[in-house]
Formats: sequence, C-alpha cells, structure tokens
Amino acid sequence: MDFFIALIFGHLFGDFVCQTRWMAVNKSASSSKCFTHVMIYMCCIVAFTRVTNIYWLLFVFTTHFLIDRYTLGDKWLHLIQGRSLKDFMENGSKNIPFNQDRLDFTANYHTLRGGFTALCYAVVDNTFHLTLQYYSWILIRGLS
Repeated sequence: MDFFIALIFGHLFGDFVCQTRWMAVNKSASSSKCFTHVMIYMCCIVAFTRVTNIYWLLFVFTTHFLIDRYTLGDKWLHLIQGRSLKDFMENGSKNIPFNQDRLDFTANYHTLRGGFTALCYAVVDNTFHLTLQYYSWILIRGLS
C-alpha cells in the first residue's frame, strides 16, 4: 500500500474510529488524557504504515500531542480570523439573521453555523496532522 494512503488510514482510525468521546472532550484540558489518545493513535499509525523509525514516530507523537492538547487548529483559525471554535463559543449567537416570521430559521442558522465551524476546525486539524507527518517522513527518508 502506498505510504500516504496507509498514513491516511492510520490517521482516520487513530483520530476518529478509536477515539472515544472521553478522549475527544478531555484531550485539550488534560495532558494525561491527551497522552492516552496519542498512544492509541500511534498504535494505529504503526499498524497501518509499518514504520518503525523511532525519530519519525517521536516526531509524530510530539506534533500530534501538541496540536491536540493545545488545540492549535483552532488557534490558527482564530489567528487568521477564520471560523474558530473559540469565536463561535464567544460570539456564536451574534449576527444571526432574525426573521420574526421564521423563528425556526434563526435557531437552525445557529446550529448550522456551529456545525460548519466544527467542520472547518476538523479540516484544519487534520491538514496539520497529515501534512507534518507526510513531509517529515519524506525528510527523514531523504536524510537516511
């Protein structure tokens, strides 16, 4: 299997299939809970990629831990004034079009806005993870 395809499968299994709600909710608030998530994630990465290069595995572990523990994807979105989760939590109900005749629209708009914000965060988070992992592997292979 192509390395990048294996990496994507390992990432999907580690970050979605094997990540419990407990991990997802608590990994940004607790280093030990984030560590638990990243250890399970690493098992999935190794299982799919079959990589045993300790330097690459340490790099993947460290970057994944930092991105998830400190929600760097959301911090990036906040920095570029994108659809950050922090902004949605602080200002999510502001600037919602109000239509007296369509109160259901107002409530649905808020839900859709939150859902789209979460999707933007997920795309940025996954882009950070996969880009760092793929290009670090290319770099390490080039150095060997």
